[in-house]
Amino acid sequence: MGGVEVVLAALTHPGRKRPKNEDWVAVERTETGAFLLVADGMGGHKTGDVAARVASETILAHVRDKAPSPQVLLEAFEKANRRVYELAQRPEYRGMGTTATALWLDLPYALIAHVGDSRAYLLRQGELLQLTEDHSWVAERMRQGLLTAEEARTHRWRNVITNALGSFPEARVDLLGLKAEPNDLFLLATDGLYSVLEDKTLQEVLKDFPPEEAARRLVDLANEWGGPDNISLAIAKLPEALPQQSRPYALALETARGPVRLKLGDTEEMPTQVLEPKRKAHFSWRDLLLIGAWVVLLLYILLNQR
Repeated sequence: MGGVEVVLAALTHPGRKRPKNEDWVAVERTETGAFLLVADGMGGHKTGDVAARVASETILAHVRDKAPSPQVLLEAFEKANRRVYELAQRPEYRGMGTTATALWLDLPYALIAHVGDSRAYLLRQGELLQLTEDHSWVAERMRQGLLTAEEARTHRWRNVITNALGSFPEARVDLLGLKAEPNDLFLLATDGLYSVLEDKTLQEVLKDFPPEEAARRLVDLANEWGGPDNISLAIAKLPEALPQQSRPYALALETARGPVRLKLGDTEEMPTQVLEPKRKAHFSWRDLLLIGAWVVLLLYILLNQR
């Protein structure tokens, strides 16, 4: 990469309430950037860590020494899903699975694969953008407008995952891509971090401190706020100058101003969809009931005036 180096940091902590750390985090430098991965195992203290470890090791082994591409990244997740699913058929591993979110920096491009409710964020020009969508019960209700972000944060089913590696015979993977800009910063995090700290806190710490110190401070803050779950994160800070090169998969990423959802087909062309930044304008069922009551009252007034 001609002396261009990404600043990396990674940290995992069991938190203050869990007896065991079932998360997995890894960062590796590559010839064209870096590969980052976080995973959050589930299935109980006996198997969650196994699912996270097996999936992570399978993904890393598949991408290592290969040229970056969306196809290779997708294959890695599919291979990990098959491996965890096969193990989960054994009685001692029944019900286990894991989230997994990976960032493959092929500068000046970034590829992201995602399953579950761990997250990928982008800090660009001081603004934090959530790149991935959670695969969880509360997140789906939020997208339907049935829950607000505040309601979802404390909902009793907030930890129910609707998609994980090892849960189904075939993997259901979100695949994203974007063209990076100088000084971009990427954050991968498990829910033990972001469910405790608000986006504003994440943004301020990432802006004010270098990656290694930011990682320590974020973990410390999550523990100060109770540390109810395992806490894991990986950070990649890009330099001020990026290589100017193109890749066969990069055509759709060149003109997009934000992250693009990639769909791999049988041809080299990839249908794409530009993802809009997350907005918080959701109506809860209480809002709908209130609106309905006002409509009924207005109709009653109008009818009685005749």
